[in-house]
Amino acid sequence: MACCDARLSALVLAAPGLDMNVFISTARRIVWPSLREQLLKQQPGCEALNRTVLNLTTLRPCIPKENILLIEAVHDLFVDRKSMEALWHAWGQLDIWRLQHGHASKSLSLDLTGRVLRWLAPRLKIPQTTNT
Repeated sequence: MACCDARLSALVLAAPGLDMNVFISTARRIVWPSLREQLLKQQPGCEALNRTVLNLTTLRPCIPKENILLIEAVHDLFVDRKSMEALWHAWGQLDIWRLQHGHASKSLSLDLTGRVLRWLAPRLKIPQTTNT
């Protein structure tokens, strides 16, 4: 939405689905040979989808980069680190938090919600309270 609707005030992307490369890299790690082969047969389709707007690196946001936060879980096996880095560069090296987490464990980080809300508050013109 941040690439087509300038009415948004801010954006936080936490382990986003950036492109279809994750599908192929995940398929290569699958232990069962028959399932791995079937998934790898989908590679041409994934590569074609990467040339569409489903690949976020091909788009540009309509909102200022100062109002966009990327959250990368550096041990994520689903969101490819190269893809996240490509998005960070394509969108102008905006704010990025690189957390020592995996895809799911970042959501269990006790202080992450508070940190995100503190980051969002000035961008949404919300006065900060001392309780956060």
